[in-house]
Amino acid sequence: MVKRTHGLRGGTRRKLSKPVRERGKIKIRAHLQTFNIGDNVHIKVDSAVQKGMPFKRFFGKQGKVIEQRGNAYVISVKEGGKTKSVICAPVHLRKL
Repeated sequence: MVKRTHGLRGGTRRKLSKPVRERGKIKIRAHLQTFNIGDNVHIKVDSAVQKGMPFKRFFGKQGKVIEQRGNAYVISVKEGGKTKSVICAPVHLRKL
């Protein structure tokens, strides 16, 4: 028997794979987009960019921007009855 690994990106084969037509160059406008405090955002991870990627539990969640921290944003997300804060780079966020 082989011991199963439990790494940060373990179990994300479907979550981190892109459709064929979305592969290739990363759009620069995704890196440069800005959000205001109070904006509602959707966490949609771009698997080509590892920097600023949130934990896999928060993939596909929606939240509210509560502060800007450097180039990244702190997002308030409801998870299991609690409110948690997630730090994300803007390339992994979409406006609602």
